[in-house]
Amino acid sequence: MGYERNSYFFPAYQQDRVRTAFTDGKLMDCFGIVEEGRIQKSPAEIEIMKKAAFATEAGMKAGIEACAPGVSENDIGAAICEAMFRAGGEPPAVMPYVTSGPRSMIGHATWEGRTVQPGEHVFMEVGGCYRRYHTAMMRTVVLGELTPSMESAQRCMMEALKEVENAIRPGLTVSDADNIVRDIITSADHGGDLITRSGYSIGIAFPPSWDEGYILSLMQGDSRTLKEGMTFHIIPWVWGVDRDKTMGISDTIHVTADGCESFFTLAREFTTKTDTKLHAVESGDRAEESDDSEQDAAAG
Repeated sequence: MGYERNSYFFPAYQQDRVRTAFTDGKLMDCFGIVEEGRIQKSPAEIEIMKKAAFATEAGMKAGIEACAPGVSENDIGAAICEAMFRAGGEPPAVMPYVTSGPRSMIGHATWEGRTVQPGEHVFMEVGGCYRRYHTAMMRTVVLGELTPSMESAQRCMMEALKEVENAIRPGLTVSDADNIVRDIITSADHGGDLITRSGYSIGIAFPPSWDEGYILSLMQGDSRTLKEGMTFHIIPWVWGVDRDKTMGISDTIHVTADGCESFFTLAREFTTKTDTKLHAVESGDRAEESDDSEQDAAAG
C-alpha cells in the first residue's frame, strides 16, 4: 500500500512520512509506483481525454464570446461553466481561471466580480473534465487594438508552441523541451517573462489541482525523456506585458510514436474585439451605454 507525495495535499514536514509504507514490518519508499503507471496514457485514456477536450473547447468558446466591456468576470465564468457542462463535461479539479485588466497579473485566479472595461484584455484558462481526466487551454481576448508588446507576446507564444510541438517525440529530454519554449519567450521585446515551468503532465485529477506536475514538469535540468502516451499542458504564457498584463496561449498534447498531437482545434490567436460599447447584463445592475444611445440623447 503506497501513498502519493503531492505538496498540494501534504505540508512539507509530512511529505517524507506519507511517501512510505510498511512492508513486513519495515518502512519502505513507495513513491513512483502509481505515478509510473499514470504518466503514460493508454489509447483508451487518450480517447477519454478527447471527450474532456470537447468540453474544454466548448467552455473556452463561450468564454471568448462572453468577453465584452461592461460584462463582469462572473458573467464570463458562468458562460464557460454552462457550456462545459452542457458539452458533457464534469466538475473539474479547478474552476476556470478568469482575470481581466491589471488583475490578470495574479495569473491563476478565478473571477471576483470585476467589471471588464473598454480597451482591457481578459485572460482565461479552462480545464475541461470527463471521468476525472482533464485537458486545459489558455486564451486571451483583447477588447481593443493590440499594442506592439501584445503583438510581440502573441507572436512568441504562437512560435513557441509551434516549435516545441514540432520537436516533441519519444526520446526528447524534458529539459530540451523546456529550453525550446523558454528561449523563444525570453528572446522577444514584449517586456514580459516566463516565470514558471513551460509545461506539465496532465490527466487524472481531483481538487485542488488538475495537473500532474509533481510527477513530471517541463523544466530545465531534467534529463528524463518523453515517451509515447505522455500528455502535457504546454504553457508559454507571458507575465508583465506592458508591465501590467498576463497573456497566454496554451495547448494540451499527447506524445505519439513519432511526434505529438493536440487535443484541440480552436484557433490560438488572440481574439480582438474593437467594439468598445458597454454591454448590459441580465441582473440590470449596470446600465447599457452605447454610441447610439448617446446620439439619441444628444438629439433629444
